[in-house]
Amino acid sequence: MTVKTFLGFDVGTKRTGIAIANSLTSKAHGIETVIHNKDGSTNWNQLEEIIKQRNPDAFIVGLPLDKENKEQEMTFIAKSFGKKLEKRYSIDVFFIDEYLSSSEAKKQLKWHYAHHNADRGEVDKRSAELILQTWLNETLRD
Repeated sequence: MTVKTFLGFDVGTKRTGIAIANSLTSKAHGIETVIHNKDGSTNWNQLEEIIKQRNPDAFIVGLPLDKENKEQEMTFIAKSFGKKLEKRYSIDVFFIDEYLSSSEAKKQLKWHYAHHNADRGEVDKRSAELILQTWLNETLRD
């Protein structure tokens, strides 16, 4: 059996949270938050290092849709990010609805005794973890 590695992304304009999982354990873990450049552009240098270290087989990008499942500005930003990942690394990109992942991440961090104004980087990592775990649960079912 070949074990595959997956990286999940919660894409933002200031930061992007990253999570990792593999097909053996099917358990996502938040690993890093990339701070983007001051002009709002993606920090590809830091992302490059993470991707090289982790050698993923696929990327999973959270797709922020509104409560009516309609696209919004961030949807286009996430799609653009995913397309750039696929073009740069020639690795498959899968998109999954991330509706309320940040809200759920904040709730979980408060439950786990994090300060009520949880560090945004921690929230972004947890959001990426939730996005990736949702994809794993939906994709790698028996």
